[in-house]
Formats: sequence, C-alpha cells, structure tokens
Amino acid sequence: MARKRVLITGAAGFIGSYIRQNYGNRYTMRLADIAEIEHPQGHEVMKADIADLDQMQRACEGMDTVVHLAADRSPMADFYETLLSLNIIGTYNVFQAAKDQGCERVVFASSINAMLAYPPDRSVTWDMPVNPPNVYGVTKCFGEALGRCFAHAGLSSIAIRIGGIKRDGEPNRNQGDLTEGWISQRDLAQLIGRCIDVEGIDFAVVHGQSRHKNPRLDISHTCEILGYKPQDGTI
Repeated sequence: MARKRVLITGAAGFIGSYIRQNYGNRYTMRLADIAEIEHPQGHEVMKADIADLDQMQRACEGMDTVVHLAADRSPMADFYETLLSLNIIGTYNVFQAAKDQGCERVVFASSINAMLAYPPDRSVTWDMPVNPPNVYGVTKCFGEALGRCFAHAGLSSIAIRIGGIKRDGEPNRNQGDLTEGWISQRDLAQLIGRCIDVEGIDFAVVHGQSRHKNPRLDISHTCEILGYKPQDGTI
C-alpha cells in the first residue's frame, strides 16, 4: 500500500518537529512553514504562509491529508495583530485549499481553550457546548466549525482539542486549570497519527490529553472512535 501523502503546516514548530521525527518514513510528508525547518530528514520542504490562499493551494496540491498546526498559539494573543490573519483567515485558507486540491482530510489542531471556561473540577465531554475563556479559544471554535462546514462538502475533518503539552522529561503538571489536562509528547504523536489513519469519519471533535484519574477533558470518545491508547498520564 502506498504511503499517505501528508502536508504539515507549522512544521518548524515544536509539535510539527516532534511528530515528524516520530513518524520516520510512515508517511510521505511535505513540511510547510514561513520559518526555517531544521533537519527535514529527507522530506519535502516548502516555505508557505497560511495567510496566503494561493500559497496554500500549492502546498495542498497532491496531498491526501493536511495536519494543520500553524497558528498563533498564545491565549494572550491580540485579535487584530495575529489571530485574525493566522487563526481565522489562515485556517479558512487551509480548509478551502484542501477541498480545492482534492485532499481527503484535514486534521485541525484545536485547543483545550475551546472548553476551558468550564469549572476546573468538571470533566468536559466532547459534545458539551464550546466555552472558551479567551479570544484565542474562540478562534479554535471557529476552526472546529469550519471543519463541520467543509465536511458537508465532502472534506473529512478531525479537530483535536490539545491539552497542555508535557515535554519529555518534565514532571507531571499541576498548574491551575491545566491540572490533569496535559498530554505527553508521545501520546500526542500517537493521537495525530490515529487521526491521519482512521477511516470512515466525516467529522469529529476529539480530546487530546493523556490518561488521568481526574481528567480535565474526557477522552473516552477519543479512544472509542480512533483506537487511541495513551501511554502516559496520572493513572
């Protein structure tokens, strides 16, 4: 079977760099970013700005799946300074280009911030109403809604609400609203891989965190539909 052709936007960032190192030759990857991409490991590199639709059209050409990571990821980001161009216009451009170029799926990096205004002692399920505490979280809700919209036009989409990322070697987190809401690097790599590989899903929102005794985000739905089996956590 031919390897899937996967475009990663924001490939120079922390998540993009880590997952491509973990996947090795599992996929044929095109790595896109406006920043320099170090150690591409033989994969195609493309300088591309998600705020430019024409550049996204070229980036998506010939790809099966788009893993859309590029964004301003700061909960304190300013709407007019970066969120509008990157998280709103840029995300729209990625979905539109993926549809235009015949891609099969977009895996969208949403955020725990889409749900973080719920009380910290409540375990949030995937189907509860969105509840962002900041405008950054609002832009992630927009991306999830775009995925639903484009699914009606035949483009499969899976949105991952990614928790706080615990880097290799860090102690378990205990930071206010992110208590037991984190995901390890290797669990996130596994989860994104499952989103690329799983078949038969037109649209889904899944929760991205490791396995915890008192989870901030409930992952039972994620495990059920994706076959996700986290290796890390507090249990």
